[in-house]
Amino acid sequence: MRMRAVVKNGASVTVDRVRVPVPAPHEVLIGVEVAGVCRTDIYAARGLLTCADPLILGHEFAGVVAARGAEVRRFSPGDRVAVMPVLPCGACRRCVVEEPESCPHHDFLGVARNGAFAEYVTVPAEVVHHLPDHLSFREGAYAEPVCAALAVLKTAIRPGERGLVYGGNRIAELTARVLREAGFDGVDVFADGTAPPLETDAYDYIIETRPTGAAFAEMIRAVRPGGRIVLKSRPPAPVPIDLAAALRKELVFESASYGAFGDALRFLAKHDVSDLLGETHPLEGFADAFAADGAGEDRKTFLSCRGR
Repeated sequence: MRMRAVVKNGASVTVDRVRVPVPAPHEVLIGVEVAGVCRTDIYAARGLLTCADPLILGHEFAGVVAARGAEVRRFSPGDRVAVMPVLPCGACRRCVVEEPESCPHHDFLGVARNGAFAEYVTVPAEVVHHLPDHLSFREGAYAEPVCAALAVLKTAIRPGERGLVYGGNRIAELTARVLREAGFDGVDVFADGTAPPLETDAYDYIIETRPTGAAFAEMIRAVRPGGRIVLKSRPPAPVPIDLAAALRKELVFESASYGAFGDALRFLAKHDVSDLLGETHPLEGFADAFAADGAGEDRKTFLSCRGR
């Protein structure tokens, strides 16, 4: 049996017909309903990331369990599910203390192994989560970005401090909503290039969502001496930072990768994020979806993977 999939092969990305994967004993086979398009997918498609090749792209998705491996008991065919694309090693300290989303030795779906821009995908059962009935497949496919935004709550920033989310994009807006839900009332959002320059030494912390040299220069200037810059982005190449300027102000740099995926689903159950969700394209329209997502970053773009 064969399926349609968006396949990167060298410098070429096309919709091909490939074999439907068979789940290993600890895996489930998921019929992908909706998959979100992310910067990471576009970086991989353009050859900016080191990844498997050939490779089915995509990592943000929700769908329906189609089959399960012999060792899987928690899921049954027909279950609606969402999937965390971080595939943990299972042996490191983070995995042992039940923080698998933050495993530093993980593989990543759609980068290290075939992903979700396809009619079907196999994944380890441990990263699969039941999708609440009242959440749509598009909301389920948006759980991974929410999971990433929730990571800022693991850092040393505190309610009552004056904070800023740097970057005029949907990631910045989502991160600000996560903070406000957690009681961070003094949080601004700054869209670089469309607003006056930031005040010097004004913020206790700044959360980065746009990783450029110019952005870091402005963040270093705008954060107070002894303040904190939280790193959120995953750029495909190193980014220049003026370490001398950071040292003069004795700044703290802190990174935040993911929160808990279950918490992301619970956040979506409580909050309407429809204004951050954009168009859904057919699988064959992946090029238009990639172009739309890369152009504005205002709203999440999706692919519909089941049927033409």
